[in-house]
Amino acid sequence: MSPPLPWIPLRRLLRLVLGLQVAAVVGLIVVFSHASAWPFLGVLSLGVLVLSLGLGAMAVNRLLQSLQTLKATAQTVPQTPCSPPQNRALTTHEERWREFLDAIPLGIVVYDRGGQMVFASTEARQLLGLDHLGLDDLASRPPLGLADTFTAHSVDGGCPYPLEALPITQSLRGEKAWADDIVLQRGDQKIPIEMASTPIFDGAGQVEFAVAACQDLSTHRQAQQVLTDYSHTLEAMVAQRTHALEQAQITQRVILQAIPDLLIRYNRDGVCLDILSEGSVALLASPHTQIGRALTEVLPPAMAAERLRYIHLTLETGQPQQYEYRFETPKGWRHEEARLVVSGEDEVLVIVRDITERKQAEAALASQKQFLQNVIDSIPSIIVVKDRQNRIQIANRASAALHGMTPDTMLGQRDVEMNPNVSAAEADDSHRINQWVMETQEPYQSEQEIADVHGVSRWYQVLVNPFRDRAGNVNGVVGNCIDITDRKQMETELQAANEKLERLATLDGLTQIPNRRRFDEYLQQEWQRLVREQRPLSLILFDVDYFKPYNDHFGHQQGDEGLIAIAQAANQAVKRSVDLLARYGGEEFGVILPNTSRSGAENVAKAIQREVAALKLPHPKSEVNDYLTVSMGIASVVPNPEQALEELIAAADAALYQAKRRGRNRYWIRLI
Repeated sequence: MSPPLPWIPLRRLLRLVLGLQVAAVVGLIVVFSHASAWPFLGVLSLGVLVLSLGLGAMAVNRLLQSLQTLKATAQTVPQTPCSPPQNRALTTHEERWREFLDAIPLGIVVYDRGGQMVFASTEARQLLGLDHLGLDDLASRPPLGLADTFTAHSVDGGCPYPLEALPITQSLRGEKAWADDIVLQRGDQKIPIEMASTPIFDGAGQVEFAVAACQDLSTHRQAQQVLTDYSHTLEAMVAQRTHALEQAQITQRVILQAIPDLLIRYNRDGVCLDILSEGSVALLASPHTQIGRALTEVLPPAMAAERLRYIHLTLETGQPQQYEYRFETPKGWRHEEARLVVSGEDEVLVIVRDITERKQAEAALASQKQFLQNVIDSIPSIIVVKDRQNRIQIANRASAALHGMTPDTMLGQRDVEMNPNVSAAEADDSHRINQWVMETQEPYQSEQEIADVHGVSRWYQVLVNPFRDRAGNVNGVVGNCIDITDRKQMETELQAANEKLERLATLDGLTQIPNRRRFDEYLQQEWQRLVREQRPLSLILFDVDYFKPYNDHFGHQQGDEGLIAIAQAANQAVKRSVDLLARYGGEEFGVILPNTSRSGAENVAKAIQREVAALKLPHPKSEVNDYLTVSMGIASVVPNPEQALEELIAAADAALYQAKRRGRNRYWIRLI
C-alpha cells in the first residue's frame, strides 16, 4: 500500500501536524474569548484539530512503513557475502536511519520476539526515563524487557497499565495496535502518551520484531486544559516544541553535511527526488537544478544509461547494487563508486563516494608490485614467499618455470598441488622447516635435490628466512633456492678423482691389492682399536719360495705374472671384509686379521697354501716342490697399551724366518 500523502516529505508532514495543532488551539482560545465568533470559528478550529490528529496518525503509519522497508532491505543483505566497502555502505545506511529516527520528534522503540529492547531513539529514551543510556549501552548492558522500560499507568484510574494490553505486547503477538490512554511514570512526573505499534515478520512468517512509535500527548492534554481555564501555557510549549523541531532539523542538516558521500534519491524513471547530502563529491550540476529532472538531463548519456540500468536492477531484485565508474574533468580523471539501495516504493537511494585517491593509491600499489615482480623475475634463483599455511604469496619466474606455471597461477597454492614430483613426505619436511624458521626467527640452510614438473632433478642450495610484515610480525617465510647442480657435479667428479688417487696411492700397481702404505695404516688403526676393545689381532707374513731363481729362469714378465697369480689366490683365501691382504714388498705379502685368534690365523694360512697349490705354477728351480710354494709366519696377540705394534710385526717376521729355516713350503706360529 502506498504511504499517505507521498508527495509531502515526512519532516514537512510533521511540521504541518504541529502547525495545525497550534492553529486549532489558538482558534479555540479566540472563540472562548470572543463568544460571538463561536458558530464559525469554533467549528473550524475543531475541524483543524481533528485534521491534525489524522495527519499525525498518517505520519506514524508512514514511519512504520519506512521501518518495514529498512527491515526488508536488511534481511536481504546477509544472503550474499558483502565486500568490506559494501559492509561500510550498510553500516553508513544503518547509521543514517538511526540519526534520522533520533532527529524526528517521535519516540521509536524496537523489541525482539523475546520482549527485549534492541533499539530506542533519543525521544523514546527521554520518554521512558532511559536518557542516561546511549545506543551502544543497549547492547553492552543486560537486556531490558517491557517491565524494565515501561512504568505505565492508566489515564482513568491511575492503576498500573497491564503489560499484556500494551500495543507493543499485542504486536509481539502479530497484531497492529494503538492506544492513547497510557501514562508513563517518571519519578513524580506523569507523561500521557499515544502509542502505535506494528509487528515485523521474518521469512518464515514468525514475529521477529515489534516496532512502536510513541508520542508525548502532554501537549494535547495541556491544550484541553487551555480550553477550560484559558491558560496560555500551551503557547509557550508550542513555541518550545517548534524550537526543538527546528533544532533537530538543524542538527540533521549538520550531520548530513558532515557525510562525505553524495546522498541522492531517484524514482524508477531516473528522476531526482531529493539530494539529502552533497558530501565531498564533485557534482556535474548544482543540486537545485537536479531535483525534479531526469538523469539524462544532468549526466552524460553513457553515465546516465548506466545509472538508470542499476536503478532498475536494484528495484527488480530488491538487492543492494554497487558499481564504479570514471569521467574526465578539467582537473583530470575522477573515479566514483555508487551504491544503490531500495528506499521506498519505486525509489532508490544512491550513495556516491569519490574514490579517486583510492584508485590512485591502487594504481601506485600495482605499479610498485609490478616493479617488485620485475626485480625478482630478473633474479635467476628461485624465490617464493609462503604464509603460515605453506601457501605461496609471491613467486618469481624461475620458481614458476620449475613447476611449469606462471607466477600468478602459483599464488595461493602449495608445492604438492603444483608439482606431482613433490612427495607428501617432502612437503611435510618443508612445512616443518618453515614452521621452525617462523618460531625461532632463525634462518635455515641446506642442500636439496628437487625435481621439476617433468621429473628432472637438480641440486639447489636452499635458504629459508623469516618474512616480516610492516609491523615486524613474522607471518611467513621467504625461500631462495640457488641452482648448484654444476657445482655438485664438479664436487662429485672431484671426489671420484680423489678416491681414485687415494686408491692409486694405497694400491699396488702390479698385483692390484693394497700396498705397503695401506698395510701400515690399517695395521696401526686396528692395533689402536683392539687395544681399547681388548680383542685378539693376528698377522701373517708370507713370501714366495725361491722366487729369484724363478724370476731368473722365466724372466721378469713371467715373474710378475706369478706374483699376480699368488696375490689373487691369497685373496680368495682371505674371506672377511675386515681382513686385509697387502703386498708387503717384493715377493713378500702380509695379511692383517682383526678379532682373530691364533687358530683362526692358522686356518687362513692353510687356505692360502691350498689356493697357491691349486695354481700349479711350475717352478723347475725350486728345491722343495715342482710348483710355486709360499712360506708363512704367524703371530697373534691381544694388544695392550704397554706393548708396541712393532712387537707383532717382529714376531711374524721371526716366525716366517723359522718356516724358511725349517724347509719352506710351510707356516710357523709365534706367540707374544
